[in-house]
Amino acid sequence: MRLAALGVLIAMMGAAPAQAQAQAPARFTVCLQPMGPHDRWLLPVLARGIDHLFGFATRTLPARDLPAAAWYPPRQRWRAEKVLDAILADEAARAGCDAVVGVTSDDISTTRDDAHLDWGILGLAYLDRQVCVVSSFRARRGVARRKVAIRMVKVADHELGHVLGMDHGGAPGCIMNDARGSVKTVDRETGVLCPDERSHVEDKLGVALPERGAIDWGFVIDGR
Repeated sequence: MRLAALGVLIAMMGAAPAQAQAQAPARFTVCLQPMGPHDRWLLPVLARGIDHLFGFATRTLPARDLPAAAWYPPRQRWRAEKVLDAILADEAARAGCDAVVGVTSDDISTTRDDAHLDWGILGLAYLDRQVCVVSSFRARRGVARRKVAIRMVKVADHELGHVLGMDHGGAPGCIMNDARGSVKTVDRETGVLCPDERSHVEDKLGVALPERGAIDWGFVIDGR
């Protein structure tokens, strides 16, 4: 009986590591960071859009001001890269966040090339780092709220693609296709990940993403 009991104990001890290895990886968490003026109604829409496409957990951080250092007086708007730097510098605020999406309704800009030293943009991210920022300023001109919501979900998911290490590329319609500064390009996108983009994220994080042939905009926008 002692031998039998000892054999069971050894078997149980040997099974423990295998059980630990079988546990699913921790869910990737994206935090939405409202900054300065922002559309409150848009925050839950962005959260559903991120969850719907990537399957990531989301939470919303307390609102904060846009950083004074990012203000660009000549054009009366905010430099996006300095907004990203401010988010990165505040480690306490982003504790528990695998990625942070700054969200504002003020205009943001960056340097595009020598001919465009201050170029107005919808969003910006640091490639393969933890932060991005999106702005609804250019998405809401002359369109209904539903159109703004669709545009901003696509932009947020695109910028998260950069956070996850994906550069511009892919065929038209793919989430990482370059908008080249035009909201019209965003409108033409399907909002879904192309197969190579999906594989990149799954390989990088060791997870299986939801299979989406199309975005359920009714769910994303209205929550139903």
